[in-house]
This record gives sequence, C-alpha cells and structure tokens, in this order.
Amino acid sequence: MLAAETELQRAEKVKNYLLQHKLLHPDYLLVKEMGLIYFPLVKKTKVPGAKVVETTFSFPTRKKTPSFVELLKHKLNKEELELIPKSQEIVGKILILEIPPKLEKKEKIIAEAYLKAHRNIETVVKKERMHEGIFRTRKVKILAGKLTKETIHLESGVQLKLHLEKTYFSARLGHERLRIVQQIKKGEEVLVMFSGAGPYPLVLARNSSAKKIIGVEVNPWAHYYGQQNVMLNKLEQKVTLIHGDVREVLPDLKYKFDRIVMPLPKTGEEFLDVALPKIKVGGVVHLYAFLKEEEIKAYGEKVKLICSRLKHPIKILRTALCGQFSPRTFRVCFDIKVLK
Repeated sequence: MLAAETELQRAEKVKNYLLQHKLLHPDYLLVKEMGLIYFPLVKKTKVPGAKVVETTFSFPTRKKTPSFVELLKHKLNKEELELIPKSQEIVGKILILEIPPKLEKKEKIIAEAYLKAHRNIETVVKKERMHEGIFRTRKVKILAGKLTKETIHLESGVQLKLHLEKTYFSARLGHERLRIVQQIKKGEEVLVMFSGAGPYPLVLARNSSAKKIIGVEVNPWAHYYGQQNVMLNKLEQKVTLIHGDVREVLPDLKYKFDRIVMPLPKTGEEFLDVALPKIKVGGVVHLYAFLKEEEIKAYGEKVKLICSRLKHPIKILRTALCGQFSPRTFRVCFDIKVLK
C-alpha cells in the first residue's frame, strides 16, 4: 500500500497536511516501524516533509463506527426514524437533541444511539424549555453520557467555555460571526451589546484587525464565563467585558465606536436609543430580528423611522438571513450605516 513515510518529529505536520488535502486513507490506521511513521494514502502524490513509498507490510483496519441509522434500525420503525430531525445542534461535546412528542418514550434509546455514532460527543441532552426570561436561558435534560451541562466549544480559533442553562449561546451563528469579521477594518473599535459568554467579542478579536472590542452583558453567569473565556484565549489586551445593563453602562462610556453589534434578536430595536449615540458618523450597526420573509421590508422601514426620530438617519446596507428560527421565520441581520 502507498504510504507517506516520515520521522516522528515531522509526523504531526505531515498528518495535518494529509487531512487538509484529503489524502489520508480513511479505512486504515498509521503504522510505527523502526522509528518511522507511515501514513496510508489514497493516491500517489508529493507530501511535504515525507517520502511516498510502496510498503510491503499491511496496515491495521480502522474500526468503523456504526451510523446513527444502523444503530436504530431494529429499535425504531421507518416512520419513527423519519420523525427525527435531520440535524441536531452540537455545542462542544454536548449534543442538544430535539425529540418529537411521538418519540418521547424512546428518547433515551435515541440519545444512546447518537452517543455511540458520534465519537466527539460525550453527553446528549434534550431541550426541556425554549429560551426564556430576561437572560434568554433554557432548560435541558441529560439523556445519555456524562452528567454535565458544561462544555468547551471550539469556533474559529476560539475556545468558549459554556454552561447550557446559565448563558445563551447558539453554535449555528458561527458563520454569521465570521460574516461580521469580514467587514471589520484594521484599527476599528467595536462594541458588542448583549455579549453573553463572549462568542462575538472573542471571534471578532481573534479573526480580525480590530483594535479593541468591548462587550456588555447583564447576566452575571454569562459575564463570569465570558471573563473566563477572555483569559482562556489570552485576549485580555484586546477584549474588555463589562457586567451591567446596557442602558446603564453605555451612557458612561466616554468614547464612540466604529461598529456596534446587537445580537439580541427579539426587541433589539428598542435599544437603538442607547446604541446610536455611541456610534461614529459613518459607523455600522448590526441589528438582529426574528422575522418572516414578508416582514423584512416593513421592519427595515420601522428601523429607519426609529433612527430618524432619534436624529440619526441611516442607510440599510444589506439584510442577511443567518439561520432559521422556526418554519418560515428567520434570524435576520440588518447591516446599518449611520449617516449622522
């Protein structure tokens, strides 16, 4: 079999290259022989830091993990399998399961199957209640695996320590955070209102040339985790998190920002009166809302009217759909340029 032969000190770099270029054979394990490492290949090619050789020995077969469907095909009928949502949210090593009412009696069987089918999952929980209250937290029930609701989620080069019930977090907003990153110019000062455990401030700080990012969060537990995450990612010089209500904190800030992110998708427009005085002329505000497609245009006009009354005329640069909240209802971001 073809293999990439390399020395131990180069093995990690060679492995990463093979994974990145999809050259590592998925059915076989590597072999250590006479102080050298051999990585099985899918085809003959050049590999930096390694010599491609035709081996005379056999590679051990990789044990295949049975799929979710294979594990359940004798425990659920076809109709029951089709009721299970095709995608589930994963936060760190916790899978958040959505169980249709008709399958509640088999929820633990389903949870165990997910646990066995996903090597990187250590706990499976189900949603007990939707996000609610002033902190928009939710209740979950552990169905399988480790008895923990705390995990570390990896996103865009950032580690986020979280507790599912103590702070709001959506892994599905990862692409949206990177969309904001792409708009940030070198040296910008950014404010994140409702910053939670720090996903927006930290992802923006790690992946952009922003000079400084300030986050404000009222939930004490979310702020606690946010502070932990700033230190965990060694971003103390770039990110400052403030615990408090934005209505009380923002008036005391003595300077203005190039960009303000407002990731509160319900009633976010009600906080424009405290946000707009803190944006520079020509700055950009990212305002979120849950809307049906036919409501987007009217909501945009509503926002323009609110800003006009606050004596801060705006231009809506774009609207971006950044996730589906429920059937026909989307999380929408309005990128708003402040003209005065």
